[in-house]
Amino acid sequence: MTQHRPQTTEASARPASDTPDTPGTGRPRTPLDPRDTPDTAPGVSPNGAPAPSGTNPAPSAIRAVVFDIDDTICDSARAFSIGIRKIVARYMPGLDEEQTARAIDMWREDPNGHYRRYTRGECTFDEQRFARANELNEAFGGPALSWQDYLDEWKPLFWNTFCSNWTAHDDVRPCLDALHALGLRLGALSNAAAELQTRKLAACGCADEVPLLVTMDTFGFGKPDPRVFREAARRLGLDPGEVAYVGDEFDIDAQAACVAGMHGFWIDRPSRHLDSRHALLKIPDTERSAAQVTRIASLTELPALLGA
Repeated sequence: MTQHRPQTTEASARPASDTPDTPGTGRPRTPLDPRDTPDTAPGVSPNGAPAPSGTNPAPSAIRAVVFDIDDTICDSARAFSIGIRKIVARYMPGLDEEQTARAIDMWREDPNGHYRRYTRGECTFDEQRFARANELNEAFGGPALSWQDYLDEWKPLFWNTFCSNWTAHDDVRPCLDALHALGLRLGALSNAAAELQTRKLAACGCADEVPLLVTMDTFGFGKPDPRVFREAARRLGLDPGEVAYVGDEFDIDAQAACVAGMHGFWIDRPSRHLDSRHALLKIPDTERSAAQVTRIASLTELPALLGA
């Protein structure tokens, strides 16, 4: 099988109904004011660097909580692991358990940053996944995939397995019930497509309680850009300072929320994305913005912190 760069069109980039895609999906986007740039966001200095700590609101001012979805609400790491095991069995038979675990880690880490390219609007969802599939095969002895191989075989095998194993983390339901009791409004913000994440929230049993506010379909880019966080607050009818954001990645979730003027909560799950802490070393002014982040080990800690 010969690998080649796909010549993507809207049709080729979205060959199946389960495809979460990037711009051009036909969904309306919220127009961007040309003045609405990252360096005008609350909590950001004129040169775009995070403002000194202490500028974000106290938890008592918070009126709503916005959640990340993958590995915050949905145990996506588990679903990914099951999906990659299927891929290993099909394309790399004979890998031992240690190598299989390394393959799973590589998939989650995405060492060449293809998913981040997607969230910046630089490629389609399928293009980033096609590149990662070939990198995985190359690293662990699988065959080079053509674009058609990917569409016809790789994608359905992985995707159907992944989607059929979505479950909520055990701490989600107790957290949501407690936040409802506090009278806080809820929502979700995600770096994936709306159709996909709506189905994921439904599988986790909270689609009606946690409305999806902002996704990759909104602007064609995602976190950590401050504008996506500010748009979530706008759709709730609140200022960023009245909103808490909780996610499993320190940098693009909690830290970025602080830069946007929200109160950032980092849920440090063992199943978090592996590149979270490594990426910290590459972020300027980390120490200043990190001082604003609240670290939690479970979502069950959140209501007590916000009910103070």
